[in-house]
Amino acid sequence: MKYQSIKILMATLLVFLIIIIVHTLFQKPWPAQKAKALLPLPDSAIVHMSQAVKIPTISPEDTLHIDTLHFGQFNQFLTNAYPLIHQQLKQTIVNGYSYIYQWDGTDITLAPIILMGHYDIVPVEKASNNMWHHPPFSGAVADNAIWGRGSVDDKSGVVSILETVEQLLKEGYHPKRTVLLCFGHNEESTGTGAIAIVDTLQKRGVRADLVIDEGGEISTEKMKNIPRPIAFIGVAEKGYATFQLKVSIPGGHSSKPARETAIDVLSRALYQLRSTQMSATITAPVATFLNRAGAASTNFLNKVLLTNQWIFSWADKRILSANPESNAMIRTTIVPTILESGVRENVIPTVATAIVNSRILTGETTQQVIQFMKNTIRDERVEITVTGDFNTEPSAATDMHGPAFLAVQQAITDVVDNVIPVPFIMIGATDSRSYRKISNGVVNFSALKDSKGYHGLNERLPIADYKRCYNFYRTIIANNAGLFRE
Repeated sequence: MKYQSIKILMATLLVFLIIIIVHTLFQKPWPAQKAKALLPLPDSAIVHMSQAVKIPTISPEDTLHIDTLHFGQFNQFLTNAYPLIHQQLKQTIVNGYSYIYQWDGTDITLAPIILMGHYDIVPVEKASNNMWHHPPFSGAVADNAIWGRGSVDDKSGVVSILETVEQLLKEGYHPKRTVLLCFGHNEESTGTGAIAIVDTLQKRGVRADLVIDEGGEISTEKMKNIPRPIAFIGVAEKGYATFQLKVSIPGGHSSKPARETAIDVLSRALYQLRSTQMSATITAPVATFLNRAGAASTNFLNKVLLTNQWIFSWADKRILSANPESNAMIRTTIVPTILESGVRENVIPTVATAIVNSRILTGETTQQVIQFMKNTIRDERVEITVTGDFNTEPSAATDMHGPAFLAVQQAITDVVDNVIPVPFIMIGATDSRSYRKISNGVVNFSALKDSKGYHGLNERLPIADYKRCYNFYRTIIANNAGLFRE
């Protein structure tokens, strides 16, 4: 009887294994397609990008203390560099330094498309200035790239859009569908510029079919054993919440410390938070991404694991958890970023505080994060409160089978050879979160390839990437706005 049971078990396992192998073998890679020939950049494009990078439009944390000199210089740069846009498009300045350019279409029954970005940048650490290959605001053109802070994030997007529209105007094109160009001035801090733009568009009754902002990009480096480029198309954005953890315990002289101090309690709480992660969840966009990528893997085991999530999701979660970026795609993250306590070396402080930042996964909430922290810390002496100027719940997801996603997917296929387009969840916050009020078709994508240096050292925009971005936006406008010449 026992022997018979073993035979049945072995037969069942064999059948199960055969099913998995057959299912894996039937997972065909995403169709490979040759891209169209890319048009050259306009003659002035490289000079304009260099000029834009030279202007240090650093986003202030305090919106009341904006650098009016440099933001004013950028306004003058726009006027000088893009005369046809300023002559033929309707311009609206919002919240002082954010811009809307409206390129009217001939068919007012068609909902507009919005191409957006931000031109503010993060500052450069003074201590790192000498570590740059070229000064961070030089706009140097060297080694087939344009160097400087903001060349990738996000003047690459803003200037590429402007170069595209200026060139189309020069060639005498008009759109059937209205095209809106929207550029925020403080995405790196509060995002109030984008909020003001959306409020303005709402008052005009605008409801867009498609919104494209920065976010995903093309990679040949992130997925091992996949010999084709992968285009990561953002369809949703994680939530953003900042918390203060505060412990208050009477202090005193450092010569006679109590068994526990405020710093002790807070340190233990932070250690517990960092030692315990919130549960992993493979959301629908990530599941699609894994399946499309896995089907193209040259490693059969990886292909088995990624294309059979119905049985191997536990293994997929472990694989994704091993890398900080992919880990952030499958769970809410919690990390301390600021610690404050103490006034002198011989005084035990009464109060210790920590600022903790969380990026909240789609389907979860700020309240769930608070409850998780309480359950993990298990110490009522640690007070947890929401703080900060900006907190938001996770966004809704753009339909992966809807027209907005498919439009971007097609444009990518047109400009990148043999690309595999995949949806994913944005782990950072962008201005596009505000635009979901006026569109169900918000998509995050830049036609950059494994960009380097954003928010760090030696940020630079390869000219090949610049050319691809220009062709991507031109394709989007041609395919979705219906260009024609009179």
